[in-house]
Amino acid sequence: MIKKLTRPFIIATFAAFFALPSFALASAPFLKRSAIVSGSTVSLADLVDGENLPTDGLFQAPAPGQSGMIRASRIVEAAQKAGIKTLLGDATSTVMVTRHGRKLDVAAIDTAIKQAITAKGEIDQPEYALSSGTALPDIFVEDGVQGSPIVSDLKMDRSSLSFTAILTVRDSVSLTKEPFRLEGKIADIVTIAVTTREIAKNDVFAAGDFRIEKRDRKAVTGLNLPKPSLLIGQAAKIELAAGLVITDELVTRPMLVEKGMAVSVTYSAGGLRLTLRGKANEAGGMGD
Repeated sequence: MIKKLTRPFIIATFAAFFALPSFALASAPFLKRSAIVSGSTVSLADLVDGENLPTDGLFQAPAPGQSGMIRASRIVEAAQKAGIKTLLGDATSTVMVTRHGRKLDVAAIDTAIKQAITAKGEIDQPEYALSSGTALPDIFVEDGVQGSPIVSDLKMDRSSLSFTAILTVRDSVSLTKEPFRLEGKIADIVTIAVTTREIAKNDVFAAGDFRIEKRDRKAVTGLNLPKPSLLIGQAAKIELAAGLVITDELVTRPMLVEKGMAVSVTYSAGGLRLTLRGKANEAGGMGD
């Protein structure tokens, strides 16, 4: 991402010197059109092609992952102070400086935001949308900074579920000086099960009989929702249409015995085991 910086420390121009013999021109240092740096400062060795150039930092580099312009006049002034009398190039030009940086993983930022919201608001499966209405921008930290994104100072309005927070990375000077501000709105998401076909009464649920969907909690307020992972092996209490949200009231343990059904009744005591024929007084499932 290229961004023209407006800070005073990266604005400059320089003068050129052409009234020199050809052998002097061939060996004279020449101003670069662009430079790539990794540190927080820019030196003459970064900006000028030549030998034995000073490596001391003279100008502040752009933020990691960004670019900025340095006017040539500031570069030639610094060169003269360093004892470089001849510097070739365009007197009206600028040098574009790009700073290397490590781009933060968007998935890691997303995870950090959701974990912070969960810890603060006791929301199991939060989703969110940034106030800007766009995805997270590219965020860079310095080369060599390996820390993970940290979301802190989270403030949440429970009535509107809007939030603000600060994004930093440990050991990143740039993000410590200028933390990235997050602002958006939270959706409290729950996982539900929806039938994929018509289910007859007493049919036992298999994996293909329902699909998992995510809904805003407000959309299913008042419904008693079973955990989808516990549905397999449960039975439908009544006939269920396809596309129906499955609630606790619609499922039960499989009925193994109908009321009035002939059953075997076993009595065991010590070494005695007696099996008789009987009749069920009511319907029952496993364990009844």
